Amino acid sequence: MAVFEGTIFSESLQMMTSLAVVLPAEGRPAEDMPVLYLLHGLSDNYSAWLRRSRVDYYAEQAGFAVVMPEVQRSFYSDMAYGLKYYTYIAQELPALCQKMFRLSGKPEDTFIAGLSMGGYGALKAAFRQPGAYAGAASFSGAVDARSRLEAGGWPPNETVGISGGQFAPENDLFFLAERLAKQGGCPPLYITCGQSDFMYEDHQRFRRHLESLGIAHTYEEWPGGHDWDFWDESIRRAFEFFTVCRSAAVQAREG
Repeated sequence: MAVFEGTIFSESLQMMTSLAVVLPAEGRPAEDMPVLYLLHGLSDNYSAWLRRSRVDYYAEQAGFAVVMPEVQRSFYSDMAYGLKYYTYIAQELPALCQKMFRLSGKPEDTFIAGLSMGGYGALKAAFRQPGAYAGAASFSGAVDARSRLEAGGWPPNETVGISGGQFAPENDLFFLAERLAKQGGCPPLYITCGQSDFMYEDHQRFRRHLESLGIAHTYEEWPGGHDWDFWDESIRRAFEFFTVCRSAAVQAREG
């Protein structure tokens, strides 16, 4: 197992930004490994998954490379008054990692997941670029971020900085799911929420919305809150889910 922590320069952000990468020591080329882009939550940074979960152990067991980027409190958006974090995460970062770490860029090898704000970011990327991923996962995700932002759930200046005061459709998971249902081609989705999580009801609304649209997804809940015990178990289960997804994607490509 190799763990890299450092900084890279992003053209999208026009600055240096932090990054952590986990590479299992399996003796096979990195380009043959599946890769998971793993996103942090609102009050965390790129190092949170390494510091507070066993993601490196789970990645080694599953044979996945894991990329953990830094996005501040951006909601993985091209901000109205800020930086282009969605462009960085969904477009520039994979290309940089393919070049620097020789990671695979094949859709059947590429996955995205995150917790809380990161769960929102992972689903947004999967809904907006469904052909880029073989699977996506959200753990306690901010699935109804639009309602929470518009209801004053975050400081007003932060809300304006992210969305300009009006939540754009391309940042609304409910709208994106509707558009995706018309277009087809959603990657496999794995969604978890703790039964004591403050966003539990948001998840029930979101699940009903996906079901009404015919968007297939795997949802699991169990006792737990908005905390690292729940997220550690979620990422462990997600690797199992992604392993199955990758096998199916590879078989579909070869068959």
